[in-house]
Amino acid sequence: MSFLSFSAPIKLQSYSGDTSLPHKLLIEALHKANLDYVHPYESDKDISNARILNDVKNGQLDVMWSMTSQALEKDYQAIYIPLFRGLLGMRLAIVKQKNVELFKHVANLSDLKKLTAGQGKTWPDTTILKENGLNVVTTLKYPNLFPMLEGDRFDYFPRGVNEPWDEIARYQDLNLTVDPYVLLKYTAPLYFFVAKENTQLAQKLTQSLNKMINDGSFNNMFFSDSQVQMVLKKASLKQRIIIPLSNPNLSSITPLSRTELWFDPLNESTTTQ
Repeated sequence: MSFLSFSAPIKLQSYSGDTSLPHKLLIEALHKANLDYVHPYESDKDISNARILNDVKNGQLDVMWSMTSQALEKDYQAIYIPLFRGLLGMRLAIVKQKNVELFKHVANLSDLKKLTAGQGKTWPDTTILKENGLNVVTTLKYPNLFPMLEGDRFDYFPRGVNEPWDEIARYQDLNLTVDPYVLLKYTAPLYFFVAKENTQLAQKLTQSLNKMINDGSFNNMFFSDSQVQMVLKKASLKQRIIIPLSNPNLSSITPLSRTELWFDPLNESTTTQ
């Protein structure tokens, strides 16, 4: 199947009112490339991930975004620019309020191995934690993890840096809190993906995003994003002990050497330019 002479508008997975950072970055990248776009899912915002994957493969959709994996990169063409600058691979622990000092003396992976994490059974993060030798208790149902933590089935619940505060508010009767001491960090980039045959669009998006990185607009949009701002305000990233974990699902093409693509919570200024 051949794709795209750019005579037709680019078909996006998002809807026009989407306020997420990937959507905003994609619209800006398409503007820079002088490409028109449409939102095929405008009237139905609750599209399954399986449908999105299939629609990109058969040409019903041109661009999607997802946390990457070797399997995804084999089946689709990734645009190798991490949209959240690696922030999604940074994890904070939810703990019981009475255990708020649990991580006070945790300084490395060996210390962490003495504790047990809770996770969803099918989550990619579960594989990452286990591959690093950590103890993990799992359940199929995400809501179960909160009462399981409160009931001492495990010691901590690692969450994406943007997630724990809303969750604690939702389960406020369980007396949970965010650990103030440790940051788990692994490389888990979120990329734009197009169909393998869609090389022209992949090149255009790569060029546009690199222009945005070079002119500073990418970083400005990153630091202006409301979710990112909330994380930087609440997570105290610079005060935390960082425990790096390896991600066995990462492909060898991951642009780790391009340090400008990745957010460094210890050394980077957190203001827009």
